[in-house]
Amino acid sequence: MLTHLKVRDLALVAESTVRFGPGLNLLTGETGSGKSLIIDALSLALGARGGADQVRHGAEKASVEATFDSVVLSRELGKRTTAKVDGRPAAPGQLRELGERLVAIHGQHAHHALLDTQTQTELLDAYAGALDARSAVAAAHAAWLHAANNLRDLEQLRSRGHREQEYLRWQLEELRTVDPRPGEDEALRAERAAIRHAAHLGELGQQAIQALHEDGLARAAVALETAAGLDARLADHAGRLQALADEAADVAAEVRRYVEVLDSDPRRLDAIESRLAELETVKRKHGGSIESAIQERHRLEAQLGATEDVEQAVAGAEAEKTVRRSELEAAAARLSNARVVAAGRMKRAVAIELHALRLEDSRFEVAFRPLADIGPAGAEEAEMVFSANPGEPLAPLARVASGGELARVMLAIKTAGAGADQLPTLVFDEVDAGIGGEAAIQVGLRLKALGVRHQVLVVTHLAQIASFADHHLVVEKTPGTDGRNVVTVRELATENEKAAELARMMSGGVTSKAMARARELLEEAHRVDQVNLR
Repeated sequence: MLTHLKVRDLALVAESTVRFGPGLNLLTGETGSGKSLIIDALSLALGARGGADQVRHGAEKASVEATFDSVVLSRELGKRTTAKVDGRPAAPGQLRELGERLVAIHGQHAHHALLDTQTQTELLDAYAGALDARSAVAAAHAAWLHAANNLRDLEQLRSRGHREQEYLRWQLEELRTVDPRPGEDEALRAERAAIRHAAHLGELGQQAIQALHEDGLARAAVALETAAGLDARLADHAGRLQALADEAADVAAEVRRYVEVLDSDPRRLDAIESRLAELETVKRKHGGSIESAIQERHRLEAQLGATEDVEQAVAGAEAEKTVRRSELEAAAARLSNARVVAAGRMKRAVAIELHALRLEDSRFEVAFRPLADIGPAGAEEAEMVFSANPGEPLAPLARVASGGELARVMLAIKTAGAGADQLPTLVFDEVDAGIGGEAAIQVGLRLKALGVRHQVLVVTHLAQIASFADHHLVVEKTPGTDGRNVVTVRELATENEKAAELARMMSGGVTSKAMARARELLEEAHRVDQVNLR
C-alpha cells in the first residue's frame, strides 16, 4: 500500500507530502489546480520518463519519493536524473520493475500494466483459479527443457567422432600418468627448500639441541621437587618446571630426529624439480591449480565413460525427452481449457460492468494468440480486446482511443476480477470522462467495492464519485511567498468539509442548495456502504 508521496520542486509543486490510506482515496480540486501533477509525481517514482523541463522554475532539481509498506522508491530530476530504492542507487528500470508489482495506473497519460498481454494472461489465469495449473506447466516445461538439453549434449558428443574422443583420451592419459595429488606441489616446494638449506638447517638444529640441554631445566626441576618435599608451597612450581623440562626434552628429541634425516642428496633435489615441472605443466593446461587438474581428470573420465555406450545413452535421452514432451503438452492442454472457460465467464462479467458504466454498445472479449511453441506459461497468450461502438471491430485494449473510456474498461475488468487481482494499489485518472448521473454513481460504487480488496486512488471531477471516498484529498493552487502559484494537497477531515467540496464540484460555489444536495450524496453513499457491509 502507498502511504506517503513526497514532492519537491516538481512543476508547480514547491513542497508537499501527501498521505494516503487504505480503501478509496479521492483527489479532487478545481480545473487546473494540479490534480494530474500528483499522478505524474507517482508515475516518476515508479520509473516513468522524466526530464529537467519538469523542474520548478528557479529550482536546481525536482524530487519525488513514494513510500510503500515494503519499499521506498525515489527519483531526482535536473542536470542528472537519479533513482533510488530504499535509499540505494538504482536504475529507472528497477523502479519500473518494482512498481509493476505495486501499482497499476489507468488513465490517458499513464502507462498501463494491464495493456501488456503477459499481465492480461496472468490476470486471466488468476481469474480462472488456474495458478496451480500454470505452475504445473512451468515445472513440466523445465523438465522437458532439461531432457532436451541432455539429448543435445549427447548428440554433440556423438558427432565429435573418433578424433575428438582420441584427443580426450590423450588428455586423460596425461593426467593419469602425472597423477597429481591434492597439496602435492606445496609439499614438494617445502621439501625442496629443506634440501637446499640442509647444511644450515643442521647447524641450527644442533645449536637448538645443545641449548636445550645446557639450560639445565632438568636439574632445576629435580632441585625444586626436592625443595617441595620440604615446603609444600613449592609443589605447584615444581610441577610446572618439571612439565617444562619434559617438553624441552621432547623438543630436543624431535629436533635430533629432524637433523638426522635431513637430506642434501642432489639426486633427490633433481627428482623434486622434475616432479614440480610435471605438475606445473598439467596445472597450466587445466585451470592453474592441482585441484582444477584433478577435477578435469574426473570430468574426462565421466565424459569418456559416457562415450563408451553413447548410442544407448542417446536412445535413452530421446525416450526421456518424448515422455517429458507428452507431460508438457498434457499440462498445457489443461491450462488452455481452463483459460477458455474463464474467458467466457470474464466476457459475460465484464459486459455487465460495462453496461452499468454506460458503455452499453461496447463489446469485450478475451482472444488467444497461439505461441510458436509451448513456453513456461502455456501454449498461448491471452489478449483482451474491445470495441466501443456497434460495427467497429474488436481491437486490443491498447488501441482504445479515449483515456476516460479506457479507464472505465479497466475499472470493469478490475471489478469483474477483483478477487484474482494481486496488485495492492490501483490508480484511475479520467475514469469519469463523459459520464454523469446514474453512471457516475455506478462508477463510484465499483471504486468503493475495489477499495475493500485494494488501495484505490482516483482523480475525479464528479461529486457522485467523490461522495464514496474513504479519504478525500483536495488539490489546491494558492499564491506562494514568491508571488507564484504553488500546488498543495490537504485531506478533508470533517463531514462539513467534504460536503462543501462536493457542493463546489456540483455548482461551482458553496450555496445552501448545493450543500443540501452534497449532504444527500454523502448519506446515500453511507447507506450503500451499510448495505454492502450487511
